[in-house]
Amino acid sequence: MTIKEKQDQLLPLFEKLTTLTRQQIPPEQRDPRLVGVGVLPRGTLFSCFHERHLKEATKLFEILFTAADFADFLKLAQQARDVVNEGLFVYALSVAIAHRDDCRGVTLPPIQEVFPDRFIPAETINLASKEAKNKPTEDVLVEIEDTGNILEPEYKLAYFREDIGINAHHWHWHVVYPANWSVELTGKLKDRKGELFYYMHQQMCARYDCERLSNGLNRMVAFHNFEEKLEGYAPHLTSLVSGLHYASRPQGFSMRDLTEVDVQDMERWRDRILEAIDLKHVHDSQGNELALDEANGANILGSIIEASSNSPNRKFYGSLHNWGHVMMARMHDPDGRFQVSKN
Repeated sequence: MTIKEKQDQLLPLFEKLTTLTRQQIPPEQRDPRLVGVGVLPRGTLFSCFHERHLKEATKLFEILFTAADFADFLKLAQQARDVVNEGLFVYALSVAIAHRDDCRGVTLPPIQEVFPDRFIPAETINLASKEAKNKPTEDVLVEIEDTGNILEPEYKLAYFREDIGINAHHWHWHVVYPANWSVELTGKLKDRKGELFYYMHQQMCARYDCERLSNGLNRMVAFHNFEEKLEGYAPHLTSLVSGLHYASRPQGFSMRDLTEVDVQDMERWRDRILEAIDLKHVHDSQGNELALDEANGANILGSIIEASSNSPNRKFYGSLHNWGHVMMARMHDPDGRFQVSKN
């Protein structure tokens, strides 16, 4: 089978995912290997940073990756599409396609075309929908609606922070370098993955600082105090999967305890990592010292901060980056009492 033939069979799996209902294939009709997936409800937002979401996505990836051949892989993927959460399905399938030997050469569809609602303001999508209905035989071109104005100085950087390509790159990086990567299962080593995690984020921050200076703004201020009041932000996004808005963050909010992790956990993990840097070594889960030297220091620290499956002691150093994403996104409704979209 040619690469094009494989691509033609895989691409429909990524289409019309925002129109799926919560109805699933009955358990008795599923492939036995899909037992244990389908826990995260359809119609809710998936995050590869949330520990429970990532655990299920990893399980689905392992099922897809270990399929006997391409035909078996395709059959499993087609069934999984009608079982698991929409976002979780796209993530796990994308990671599998990117790493299966029999999918080499297959191009993943741009995530902004799979889930445009995660990148384009709801006002713009609404306007485009109206124009398309009024001009069904014509190509429609609409301008992306603004998400702020000059009353907010930080809006000068909206062109960068809300750039579709930059945000799609962030998604793609986590597809190529998934947090729960298993060398034992895949036989593929992600060499210096922790160091690359640090390097990618450092490069994004460096470019962001350049853009800030170019617009007459100061460089970023390091975020050390987890009780600090943060600036407001309104993404103007509405999920086509859940129908809920991506919540705005009012000015002056700060990080708050979640049911799964609290701010004190974050502070404790941060302090332990800073102490390890000061002492120039970390402790693995067996109590052994691992030197933070020039050869491996950045790689170990990156693995700890993310935290990935390569973290030498996840229970002690925690998951600062991943839970930080979730905690930032949920500060408007930390215990879920208002059932708002947990971006």
